[in-house]
Amino acid sequence: CVSFYKNLEKNLPPGSGIFIVVNAITGAPLGVFQENRFMTDLRTGAAGAVAMKYCTSPEQEVVGFIGCGAIAKNMARAAREIRPYKGVAFAHDGSEEFAKQMSDELGIPFDVVSSAEELCNKSDIIYTQTPGGSTVLEKDWLNPNGVTIIASGSDQPTKNEIPANVLAASKYISDLT
Repeated sequence: CVSFYKNLEKNLPPGSGIFIVVNAITGAPLGVFQENRFMTDLRTGAAGAVAMKYCTSPEQEVVGFIGCGAIAKNMARAAREIRPYKGVAFAHDGSEEFAKQMSDELGIPFDVVSSAEELCNKSDIIYTQTPGGSTVLEKDWLNPNGVTIIASGSDQPTKNEIPANVLAASKYISDLT
């Protein structure tokens, strides 16, 4: 799926993913559908939950979300399927609505903070899912005893949410799909 964020201004979907359903035995195409990011967003949320399940511990109770759009909602929902947590939200726009919706829907507390630095100071696990081309956190904001960062917004060559010095200091697992 490729993102075309300016499509929103034209009242068009921001994504253009296409799925092809094939026969499991012959590989013959059975159907094609344009998913407009729906399946892509679900898959991204599921991948974040898999990372949370296998790369974190139950003692990591505070989960922060930098970016509070559609993918963040799927991340929050999928993470809740792994285990209960306390949520923290930060975005330049929409964090109040995100926190209220997720708290009501998932039955877990969410706090809204005024900066990414404050979110990093409070969080044991950090999900990043932003459309921007610049980093969203700094190494000195992170807990020196360890934090798990699940970054899904660095999905194109022009996007880089995580600074190089954070990657250099980290154990790094990449899902290139």
